[in-house]
This record gives sequence, C-alpha cells and structure tokens, in this order.
Amino acid sequence: MPKLKNNFFEGILFRYESYSCDCVEDVQHISKNEEPLRSYKLQALPSEDKLFAYAAQQGLVRIAKNGTIEESNILGRLISLPDKPFKELVSFVADNGFLFPISASNYETFDAGALYHIIRRIKNTVELMTAVNEIKKDYDQIFRLLMSLLFAPDFILKTDAMSEEYHCCHHPYADLLKNPNIELPDERKQEAFDKDYFTMQDTVYTNYQFSISEYNDIVSGYSTTPGYTDSRFKSITALYMNHAGNHSSRRITDFLFHYLHEVGVVKDDLSFYSKPDYRGLTSELKQAMLDVSKIIIGEEINANLAGIHPVYNIDKMSPSWKVDSLLCAAYFSIFYLNPELELYRPCQNPRCGKYFLVKATSTRVRYCSTACCNRVTQDRYRKKKREMEGK
Repeated sequence: MPKLKNNFFEGILFRYESYSCDCVEDVQHISKNEEPLRSYKLQALPSEDKLFAYAAQQGLVRIAKNGTIEESNILGRLISLPDKPFKELVSFVADNGFLFPISASNYETFDAGALYHIIRRIKNTVELMTAVNEIKKDYDQIFRLLMSLLFAPDFILKTDAMSEEYHCCHHPYADLLKNPNIELPDERKQEAFDKDYFTMQDTVYTNYQFSISEYNDIVSGYSTTPGYTDSRFKSITALYMNHAGNHSSRRITDFLFHYLHEVGVVKDDLSFYSKPDYRGLTSELKQAMLDVSKIIIGEEINANLAGIHPVYNIDKMSPSWKVDSLLCAAYFSIFYLNPELELYRPCQNPRCGKYFLVKATSTRVRYCSTACCNRVTQDRYRKKKREMEGK
C-alpha cells in the first residue's frame, strides 16, 4: 500500500470527512403475474468513518487511519460506474460513502436513475475536458459530449440529511431557445427587400451570407431539407438572426448555427437527420467548438462548487476548505485539475474501464496499471492460440 509523504497534509488542497454506507435492495412482490417492484435504500454507518484528500498529481484519494493511501483515484472509479453493474455502485458506497449526506438512523430510498444521471454528468464533464485537451482531437466526440451536457435534462436528488435539494447544472443558454424572437429588426427587413441574402458578422465567420429564402423556410417550418423543421434548429436560427446576447451565448449560438447548418442537424439522440457533411467542419468552426466546450465545462464545474466554503484553521493558523459532500469533493478535484499537464483517460482493459490520470503529452499509456496491461496481453495470447488450434 503506498504511503503518504510526511508533509502530505501540509500540501493538500482540501480534505473531506464522511462515512461508509450500507446499500440494500428491497423487492416487493405485488402479484403473481406482475414484475416485482424494486427500490434501493441507503443508511450511513458513522462507526466506519472515511477521510478523503486531494493533492496535485495525486487526485482524490481515501486515507487510512495510519496515514497511508487506502484507495487512490476515487474520481476515476466513480465515473466508471455508469458502464458497470449495480453491484459496483454498492461496492463504491460501501468503500467511500454516498455522494450526499445520508441518514444514519434509518434506511432511506434513493432514486437510482437520478444518481446515475448525476454520475454520468461528472463523467461527460471529465471526458469533454480530456477530449478538448488531447493532442489529436476527436471533434465528433467533442460535439456529442458538449451537446449531451448543454441540453441534458434537469435532475433533482434529495436525502433526509440534506437541507436543500441538489439540482444538476442547468445551462442558461437552453432557456434562450424556449421563446426566441423570429421577428426581424427593421434593418434586416430592409436588407431582405434589397437583396437575396443577409450579411452576418458573427463570431465564427466575418461577412457570412445567409440566404433569406432559406431563413424564411426554416423559421416558418416549411423547409423540405431534412432536419430544417427541427424545433431546436429553428430556435437556434432565430437566435442567430435576432439575438446579440453576451459573449458566451453569442459564441454558442454562432457555433451551433454553423455546425447544424453546414455539417448537419442532429436529433435529440444526437443522430443526424441525413448524412453529415464534414467538409463544413472548418478550422474556424473547430475552434468555435473548443471555445463552446470550455464554456460548458466551466458552467458544469461552477454549478457544483456551492458546497465548498473557505474556513480558517485557528489551530494551525492557516486557510483551508470545508467540503459538504463527496460530490463536491469530486467536482473540486476536477476544478483543480490542470488539463495541460494531466488528463483522465479510460483504461483500455475491457474488464476494468476505470479512468486514470495520465500526462497530457503521453499518447501511448493505455492502461491504468501493469496488471491490466498484462491481463489484456494474456487474453490476446489465449485468443490467438485458440484460433491457431481451430485451424
């Protein structure tokens, strides 16, 4: 078991104390011909206290009573849970406690669907941060991750021990799309009378020419082009023409309009209405995608830092942080992550899938440990041997 340096607690950025949790499944049989109702319940175990800490190049770790690192890479294990069986979640809360304060006096039911949605939001945020900072960028992955976060449904979770409900990050840009103004300003009406196109000066392209007849077809809902009657695309197009907004919302609008207009319109499940034309994904549009991704990452992280408070330690006469929940600790660890130096990547061992910290400049490290690397090598050897024997 790795040991902490003597001065580890002097260099840590924050500490968090919690408890283990017992997680059980209740099965209620209604009738012989109906599927039983399943619910999941939690109870905190104060006798099994847990201590977490975070330090640069260490990530979020759990500390044993003797000062050693009992488990490293807590965040990497957490964000791997959505792709694993439910028993892995049970194991995680037994080792690390629940993401939120939980009652110690009785079992309480929690919404497993909402919990997995929250964990998936953390995962998508980490993945997007990684994808944006990779040397070789996958722009299709970046687009899907930022769209998944920007338009993610609102989820709420509340336990008996929480004084307030937890609300997932709600991106204000989504509200701008609800009732966009489709009435053109007077100068645009005059332009429509004089020419066949609007001349737009946006944050992606200078003097972009947008067909007036195409605009009318989109906002009226009578276009025959696949996807152009999509309600979200209609709203984005209206915002593009009529909403200046602040710099962030203007950048998001310009990027979304050009991507959907020049590459392809996507449905809610992020599949395209028709085959995308990636020739429209220009260097300017790629840069806009990266800029919008950073806006989304910032909003996701900032929305989850409310449970973190600065406090002054009068015994040590030094500043420190109070963290209200394991969820806050997870987001705080992302907050401190320097993606120019280190990134989270998924282990390529299909039996593992845990995310691990790796140097941003390292492109060859594919496994979280030598054990995972050896396991994959052995699996490949056995598979090749079976194929040879089959011949």
